[in-house]
Amino acid sequence: MANNPASELLETARLFGVDYKTHFDPKIYLENYHTTENRFFNKMLEMFHELAAAAEIRDGSRLLDVGSGPSIHSVISAGSRCSEIVCSDFATQNLDEILKWVNGDPDAHNWQRYFEYVCKLEGKSDEWKIRQDHIRQAIKRVVPCDVHQENPLAPLVVEPFDVITSNLCLEPACCDESSYRSAVKHVTSLLKPGGILFLAGVQGETFYSVGNKRFKVFSQSNEIIESALAEVGLTNLRWYNETGDIKKYTCERVSFPSDFSGLFAVSATRISG
Repeated sequence: MANNPASELLETARLFGVDYKTHFDPKIYLENYHTTENRFFNKMLEMFHELAAAAEIRDGSRLLDVGSGPSIHSVISAGSRCSEIVCSDFATQNLDEILKWVNGDPDAHNWQRYFEYVCKLEGKSDEWKIRQDHIRQAIKRVVPCDVHQENPLAPLVVEPFDVITSNLCLEPACCDESSYRSAVKHVTSLLKPGGILFLAGVQGETFYSVGNKRFKVFSQSNEIIESALAEVGLTNLRWYNETGDIKKYTCERVSFPSDFSGLFAVSATRISG
């Protein structure tokens, strides 16, 4: 029987946890996934847009993005009304990439297309630069984060946030359902009662690729996510799911970049302290 290339990649998906500090290359990641038109991230932007449009985010809110990676795409919609944004990630090299963009470094990744796309969704195509300038100025801190710590931002101690966003972070950060539930609890501890969580990612995934590196992923489901959110006092869930022909979202620049079977985004409100 012929070898299955996808299965072979599954067998080599060994990188996890602390490996992100030494094996995750943000330049390769950005080149593979964020350089050209990408239907996967267009869909993520669409789901964040729909959720943010339906939420009641007050002007002047404070926002934390958990597991930003080297990217700022997940705060473009929810951050439009926020006066303070904190980006965070486990890997220092990812934080460095965000700081380059915030500081206007000529070597920083160009996120213009993403701002244009979101503003077009909002019917404000000519305001993309205003939004870009706002997000850049609103990012006040870029800090380390570890979702497995009770305080993911330790040793930094902060007031709880009005809004928390997280995209493609918890499932690769966790090895099983127990650690996933703990991570949700730790992240939610940074959210004010009445605050809003925007969580997005993939389902049915066991690995994803960055160049020739394969990173392990916890394959969660709507049921696991919903139960984990309920355990920590989150309610008023609003879901967006995309299943079916997931191949249309596959990144053409990478062979077998992932084995995910669906995309999701959900918003929820914290009702308990």
